[in-house]
Amino acid sequence: MNVSIVGSGYVGTTVAACLADLGHEVTAIDIDEAIVAGINDGESPIHEPGLDELVADHGGGRLRATTDYGAVRDTELTMLALPTPSNDDGSIDLQFMEAGAASVGEALAAGAGSDRPHLVVTKSTVIPRTTDERLAPRIADAGLERGTDFLVASNPEFQREGTAVADFLNPDKLVFGADDERAFDALRALYEPLREAADGEVPVVETGIAEAEMIKYANNTFLAGKVSLINDIGNVCKEFGVDAYEVAEAVGLDDRIGERFLRSGVGWGGSCLTGDQRVMAKDCAGTQLLTLREFFDEYVSDGAVDEVSVLSCDEDGVFEFKPVEAATRRPYDDELYTFRTKMNKEVTVTRDHPMVTVDGGSATVREANSLSPGDRLPVQTSLPDDPIGRIDVLDLVASSDRFDNSNVYLKPSFELETVDEEFRDVLAEYNRTFDYSKLHDLVRSNYLPLDVFLDYEAELPFGREELSLYTTVGGGQTYIPAILDADEAFWRFIGYYLSEGHIHADDSARGSNIRKRVFLSFHPSDEEAYVSDVESFYERLGVRYRTETQETATQIEVSSRVFAYLLEWLGCGTGSYTAAVPDLAYQEPTAHRKALLSGLFRGDGHIEYTSHSNAVVYDYGSVSEDLIQGMQFLLHSLGIVPSYKTSQAAKSTRPAHFLRVSSKQQIALLKGMFLPEEQQRIQRRLDAYDRNITPTGYADGGTHTTVEVQDVTVEETSTDVYSLEVADNHTFVTTDGLVVHNCFPKDTDAIIAAAREAGYDPAVLSAVVELNDAQPERLLALLDDHVDVSGERVAVLGLAFKPGTDDIRNTRAVPVIEGLRERGAEVVAYDPVATENMRERYPDIEYAESAAAALDGASGAVVVTDWDEFAALDEAFDGMADAVVVDGRRIVTRREGITYEGLTW
Repeated sequence: MNVSIVGSGYVGTTVAACLADLGHEVTAIDIDEAIVAGINDGESPIHEPGLDELVADHGGGRLRATTDYGAVRDTELTMLALPTPSNDDGSIDLQFMEAGAASVGEALAAGAGSDRPHLVVTKSTVIPRTTDERLAPRIADAGLERGTDFLVASNPEFQREGTAVADFLNPDKLVFGADDERAFDALRALYEPLREAADGEVPVVETGIAEAEMIKYANNTFLAGKVSLINDIGNVCKEFGVDAYEVAEAVGLDDRIGERFLRSGVGWGGSCLTGDQRVMAKDCAGTQLLTLREFFDEYVSDGAVDEVSVLSCDEDGVFEFKPVEAATRRPYDDELYTFRTKMNKEVTVTRDHPMVTVDGGSATVREANSLSPGDRLPVQTSLPDDPIGRIDVLDLVASSDRFDNSNVYLKPSFELETVDEEFRDVLAEYNRTFDYSKLHDLVRSNYLPLDVFLDYEAELPFGREELSLYTTVGGGQTYIPAILDADEAFWRFIGYYLSEGHIHADDSARGSNIRKRVFLSFHPSDEEAYVSDVESFYERLGVRYRTETQETATQIEVSSRVFAYLLEWLGCGTGSYTAAVPDLAYQEPTAHRKALLSGLFRGDGHIEYTSHSNAVVYDYGSVSEDLIQGMQFLLHSLGIVPSYKTSQAAKSTRPAHFLRVSSKQQIALLKGMFLPEEQQRIQRRLDAYDRNITPTGYADGGTHTTVEVQDVTVEETSTDVYSLEVADNHTFVTTDGLVVHNCFPKDTDAIIAAAREAGYDPAVLSAVVELNDAQPERLLALLDDHVDVSGERVAVLGLAFKPGTDDIRNTRAVPVIEGLRERGAEVVAYDPVATENMRERYPDIEYAESAAAALDGASGAVVVTDWDEFAALDEAFDGMADAVVVDGRRIVTRREGITYEGLTW
């Protein structure tokens, strides 16, 4: 037969070479020109025992390769053997398969036609109904008719990496899934040479397409369950000092169980957001709104994540901070999906990122490339409270390198002469350092240097609450309270500053003491009440200010380095371009968040009273994207879902960002932000609403408030992408308040994800994955029992998923390396063929040229892949600094002179 195979990866190359070896004329189609050239020159693109010889024998002859999909027209049957990578939630990414199916359809449609339909066979692992519902329609999109122009079928592969050639040529079964007898006839003819070579003893299962697809998953999940069960039994054996391998050998004699896949060990082994997407992080110091790039730089070092949580959402729509268990950054060269909702909220993710969608009130997880307009994404609607209460300004100044504590002064709220005797007793030693009575000057002038206060604070008859700070001497000082109450008035003032304020630095004729002045500017006639509000705040604190009304603005000025530093420390920025919501605000109670928003909307907000209806709309604009993003988080925390847009004037160098709050309920909820007269006008409008119109941009779905996807933009790009693994909920809140799933192994996870999307929770399969995932940590825990690896050299023997292959997908070496790096170990790795693939993932660890070189000087070794050469290791262990070997595969021979631990024996 003339056969074409689309995709030259592990499955495609093996199948192509084996079919050529059976006598078929095979054309491999791949977009990678280097792979195509290599196959035509007889060079295999992958490492697999026996494959090099087959490609060398048939490459350029019965096995040809091309980048031209038009080659399918010269064949009778096309196999789709393209990648189906795992999404972060375990589901599969069908992008490559769908693109391949579409290209095959276009190639067939461009031909002259045929008197018989072309058979397109799904060879890759896909969940049930994929061929019928996702691939066949892509072929038909070219104007072809199924049944007349083309047929589809499923022929799943059962090839194990490391023995793929042998498994293909000596299968335990052949599975044909089709709905047309002509498809069955073609598949029978394709495999007839193989069955003849086996004297017809290869069982053939002929079934439906979806059944064939499910057989592949059922087969793999049974094997995964078998491995996990024997691992669990092995873990119990270890606790009792029983050899799990001897137990398994006996159990395997039961023909109902069988011996295969009863070798316990380290287990079987898997998307992301762009770095400018934001998360709300919380550590011991408080909350921060950070980009993922900033998060990674601050909290991730050598693969280990500091103790930090991010805002997450549980299945009931409850928002809480949950620990980040893992974080990764990796280069990405592929398509990015940007989702924009009707409220103009956006998030950009890799094509395989798991997205949380809500349908009928319940959340499901789907890969990004499966979403389309009309799907609904959940948004943040609350924030947990953890208010700061008070701000210790004195401590901020004392610990800052911007100030010389000897040149910062404290003014008590009382006269020092009222505590003169106690004051002099406490500072007697200090006074003796002068040749005059320094204390007399302090009492007379009623002040105390900050450095002196800090030295004697515990003994002084007054505390910080009774003090104010200043830095200028000689009159005209501005005093800032040493302790500030972070109450509603304070947060409303911060809102005013963010909208109307800036800090001016003046270093003229002042040497190193740069004068800092804080300005707030208001409309000279329309915003007198806001001016009075700010003045009242300053007066309550005892802060000296100056108000000046000019033709275009009323300015309120405070000259104080301390006050300016406080605003900068809070993260407010120094002007409109750098303005940002202070991180502390996110953990404040609802009343304080409303107060902050009140100052913001009073300052730069606008109330739109539409002329042709009773509607009211709140608008807010800023040139600071950071400010707008922070305001969105605050508004969402109050249950307000604003719309968001950007625009850029022709002469502007930066875009402006705008928020809009509408709908009767939201307008009513926020009307308290404004002064009483404005509130009354808003209420009159609300009372006149003819009916309560349901918002169109978002929906309150009970457990989740959602926004609807309006459009999806796909862009091919090269960039770094970031992923988080969040405890318990496995979700986090990101840019514009949108909730996404975090980033996760393959076949078993895919069928779990598919089952959950269909409404069924496969508890046993979930337990299989959970137990398997725990095995690498058990391996490392055994190593911990014998050696503290922090700062020590530790050898990792075996990087490939399985011996005989260079594939590192799903390898247990990855969690082992991550665990060692978290412990502070210096990792040195060795694998006979998979080193270069792993180096791309971990370029900063050491790779040895041999197992002996890896062991040399190591204080411990872990065996992850059971390469035969590891069984022959002997004298190499003598080169270890501390010969501790933890074997995850029972490949190393136990002997005297090494401390040996088997994982389950």
